[in-house]
Amino acid sequence: MGKDVWLLLFIGHVLGDFYLQSSSLATLKEISAKKLGLHCFFYLVAMIGVTLPIFNWSLLSIVIVLSVLHTVIDGLKFLLTNHVSIKKDKNATVFLANQGLHILVLLLAASYIKIYPIETNYITGVKFLINTFNVDMEHFLSWILILLLLVRPCSIIIKKVLNRYRPRNEEEREEGVPNAGALIGVLERLFILLMLSVNQFTAIGFVLTAKSIARYNKISENPQFAEYYLLGTLMSTLLIIISYFLILL
Repeated sequence: MGKDVWLLLFIGHVLGDFYLQSSSLATLKEISAKKLGLHCFFYLVAMIGVTLPIFNWSLLSIVIVLSVLHTVIDGLKFLLTNHVSIKKDKNATVFLANQGLHILVLLLAASYIKIYPIETNYITGVKFLINTFNVDMEHFLSWILILLLLVRPCSIIIKKVLNRYRPRNEEEREEGVPNAGALIGVLERLFILLMLSVNQFTAIGFVLTAKSIARYNKISENPQFAEYYLLGTLMSTLLIIISYFLILL
């Protein structure tokens, strides 16, 4: 049950910090204290929501502390962004540092729960489903977490980190179907995840080759785009491989 608890906490963080805020809210919370407060409220709702199946007053107190610390960390980022001059190419560093602090807090909470176990049990309805379908909840929650990670969080991380390397002409002229690149990235990571789960490591090269063929002309004609494309592909692949080994193994 201990690992189930911290998996639920990480799922709550991913939902609250990436899925329960639109792109506009993510931008506005950097300049509006009101929007930041709204985001932190959504985060609290997400954290409470994911822990309802194993509701416990001690766990609720941990969730509230985590939400308060999340607000403090995001508040520091808000102050830093609005009162300290930060170069545009440092935005990715600030974002990664912010997420690093959030993850550190979650790991500390997980360590606390491991040292001081909390008496938690799934509520009757959930327990009935687990017993009926013989579900391994630890494995199930691990898959839920990694599937959530490979969509929005990975896409946002890649976009933030690679923004400084994006060729200038690509910012002005977009070719192909709008947002197709992001969807291709999600499908790429999903394919890699499935191949990793069945130990078909060599098949991963198939999707990477398919991407290269689709962009062959631009890669061969534009060295800057080729480097940008390679960085994106390698980062996307690395993120899902690291996630797989940390969560599912």
